[in-house]
Amino acid sequence: MKRLLLALPLLVLGCSVPRSVPEGRVVAGQTIHQQGKVLILAVADGQEQGQPAASGSGRGMVAALREVLMEKGIPLSTSESTNLVQGYDEAGKLGFDYVLKCVITEWEDNATAWSGKGDKLRISIELFDAKSKQLVAAGSHYRIATGFTLVSGSPDRFMDECATGALSQIYGWPQK
Repeated sequence: MKRLLLALPLLVLGCSVPRSVPEGRVVAGQTIHQQGKVLILAVADGQEQGQPAASGSGRGMVAALREVLMEKGIPLSTSESTNLVQGYDEAGKLGFDYVLKCVITEWEDNATAWSGKGDKLRISIELFDAKSKQLVAAGSHYRIATGFTLVSGSPDRFMDECATGALSQIYGWPQK
């Protein structure tokens, strides 16, 4: 019995297998200027089906994208607009090369550590040429904490990882 009690925490932790899936690439025939100026559009808050929007999650996602791009030395600014057409206009006025649009496509906050369901965050990003208005590259990143876990939280804890994963697919950066 004592061995079972000692092994139980290891079994529970062993069932918590996080999955992280980055995807994306540059569009055929397009190239990315690695130091091109990027305007990041505002991101709408994530929303779990049947639930109210997760207030502040969009701002958090913008902050995560901004942090990753700043670490790589990419000049950037952020916009208050989520509208791509307005983003093109704003980027043109600022002399920026690209407009980055991010959407939180899946947000699932399974607040209980014993539900057996993991928190989920999936983002999709698109990088557009500000002058030609052509899609240059697209990427996504999906992160899920699966199984039983003793750590509860919310999907916002995955924002940095998702931002890094999706942007790495677009820019061709090696992932850690």
